[in-house]
Amino acid sequence: MAVSRPALRLQDSLAALPGIGPALAGRMAGLGLTRIEDLLFHLPLRFQDRRRLLPIASLRPGMECAVLGEIVDLQRQTGRREQWLLRLADASGAALRLRFFHLSPALRQQWHSGRRLWCFGELRAGLQGLEMVHPEWQLADRGDFRPPEHLTPFYPSTQGIHQQQWRRFIAAAQELLPSLADPLQAYFPDWPSMADSIRYLHRGGERAPMAADREWQRVALEELLAHHLALRRERRKSAAQLAESVPDPRLWQRLRRTLSFSPTSAQERVIAEAVADLASQRPMRRLVQGDVGSGKTLVAVAILLHVVAAGKQVAVMAPTEILAVQLYERLQSWLSSLDVAVGLLLGSQGLRQRRTTMTDLQEGSLSVVCGTQALFQENVEFARLGLVIIDEQHRFGVEQRRRLLEKGDLPHLLVMTATPIPRTLAMTLHADLDISSIDELPPGRQPIDTLVLADDRREELIQRLHHLLAAGRQIYWVCPLIEESEILQLQAAETSYADLQAVLPEISIGLLHGRQRSEEKAQIMEAFRHGKLRILVATTVIEVGVDVPNASVMVIEHAERLGLAQLHQLRGRVGRGAQASVCILMYHAPLSAKARERLQILRASQDGFVIARKDLEMRGPGEFLGVRQSGERQLRIADLLRDEALLALLPGLAERLERDCPEAIDVLVQRWLGSGTAYAAIG
Repeated sequence: MAVSRPALRLQDSLAALPGIGPALAGRMAGLGLTRIEDLLFHLPLRFQDRRRLLPIASLRPGMECAVLGEIVDLQRQTGRREQWLLRLADASGAALRLRFFHLSPALRQQWHSGRRLWCFGELRAGLQGLEMVHPEWQLADRGDFRPPEHLTPFYPSTQGIHQQQWRRFIAAAQELLPSLADPLQAYFPDWPSMADSIRYLHRGGERAPMAADREWQRVALEELLAHHLALRRERRKSAAQLAESVPDPRLWQRLRRTLSFSPTSAQERVIAEAVADLASQRPMRRLVQGDVGSGKTLVAVAILLHVVAAGKQVAVMAPTEILAVQLYERLQSWLSSLDVAVGLLLGSQGLRQRRTTMTDLQEGSLSVVCGTQALFQENVEFARLGLVIIDEQHRFGVEQRRRLLEKGDLPHLLVMTATPIPRTLAMTLHADLDISSIDELPPGRQPIDTLVLADDRREELIQRLHHLLAAGRQIYWVCPLIEESEILQLQAAETSYADLQAVLPEISIGLLHGRQRSEEKAQIMEAFRHGKLRILVATTVIEVGVDVPNASVMVIEHAERLGLAQLHQLRGRVGRGAQASVCILMYHAPLSAKARERLQILRASQDGFVIARKDLEMRGPGEFLGVRQSGERQLRIADLLRDEALLALLPGLAERLERDCPEAIDVLVQRWLGSGTAYAAIG
């Protein structure tokens, strides 16, 4: 007696589907697919329309199309490799040649004159007329022949899985769509159901699905909501944990009295918001975003002093060693009068220096440490870590941030970024964080005149720089590459350095790039900061954080190759002193339309929020927010910018689900994020 298979469920392993063995299941797991339900959300990359049959007489080279005709003959062709040529004719009176390099004996027996064949492929011009090479095909005179009724999907794949397998497995998963949980249907009765939306996204209608379709929006809403719910849940977990109340204002008040300027009202507001967090007995999780030069470092110093005064340690993590060194030097200059010990921990340091710093951290004699990824290595231990500050947070991976936070007992977290994003987007993307914005610049910041110049006017530019150098100005000269590249044909930093030395022999010029040792880079920056170097030729390693008030000229070669945010960051290195400043964007003609638009935006605005919004529109959220590099989970259906209207629905919808249907939250989070929700807890 035949043994009946148990009924399939969406939560079953993929191996439960007929045809999926351990090897195939392993390949699919590499794409993040482990359950049958996962196949429903493995959506097509593109579609082909194979429904319409074209007469062979109407075909032209380069077309992709479906034809149905009668086999006229099948011939074997010998030569360097065996080939089989099948001639197909239809009622139009024309014939088409099909070329196959592999044809089994069984197929050769089936394919005889008079049989009808359906095939789809790309047409090319052969020596004896039009031909298709290895088209997809079906015998059209068999009882089980079914011409395509819908668009044909093409799915993201991996080695060893072909498209016909994907279509078969996903079709089997769609048989279970009636059992798909749909907790949002009660809130959106006029929208398509989740099952209908998924079915539509896999096969389309008269055309391929588009992001504006209600079905697409329905699925995008659920995906965005799942991420939002995961972040809210982690935030509640964090809020439920008790953290030590640490704000002690004494050290900050002492430092304020020594400052030659007053913090802006925006800085005061952000400091107060963070101090309230520190006093709340829950772990602070706050994002501070502000434009280039808005004073984020002073805000961080004020907050860390409230923690240090309470007897706790602070770790400050920066994305580059140059920035870590600069933060260390700035903190030393501010905190030395307060008897606060500041250390530096870098991967490039000697073993003895690293061991000394690590011993001081472990024993508690070091209150503040600046560093890069070296801070979260296993052998780094803190006596009483109370606060983690992460600068340019989008440059760090989730795992890196988690490992640093685990160095303490529920330390507070402050993340900072000079890449501001729209508030609605920030509230969704960082639903686990409180958000503060430093939305004004300190008084005295000079406006920066931005010029766009073709690189064939380089000699003219250098002549003009003579006058600025004679007046005591310092100049950044930024090049995107270190060495010449014949492929990109970019002016390399080393070449520009040599050229400038040749035409300005009386001027002291330095060269800075990422391949130099940390000590060498620090010495060069120090020489430039103290005016010993008049021109600093550099790669984009100086993009973030470098502060030399006397440098008032920024030249950026091949500016058309850089993104808006990067160009704005580089431009922000000048305008920090009393002199009028200028940024010269040099480009190599011809400019693409997008490159021209970027340079025009830079000329027209110095508002980081405006520029960030434009950059987001031009580049897309994934690249803009750094999630491709940082390890954040990327959205599959939704788009944070395109679907911004949906973001406004999320907080209210999340509250209703939490109140009315809390069991649905696990369903949605598991569906879209699986077990990978821990990233939400760490900002």
